Amino acid sequence: MNAIRIFTRSEKDGELLLQNLPVKKGQAVEVIVLTEGIADETALILSALQHDPGYAFLRDPAEDLYTEADVREVT
Repeated sequence: MNAIRIFTRSEKDGELLLQNLPVKKGQAVEVIVLTEGIADETALILSALQHDPGYAFLRDPAEDLYTEADVREVT
């Protein structure tokens, strides 16, 4: 599979017009749309950790590996 990068702007909400691509009629292609300014990857990961019930165990104090008693003061 070959990658082609095209930077374009939408002229209408929800529509992109792609022309003059090096593909033939009936050829299968995969389109990935990346937008700027929606959310960065770190924010998405943090949101998943905060809101996904599958990660609720991370907020459970019983799952903590260390307690304050395990920490010693470094001078």
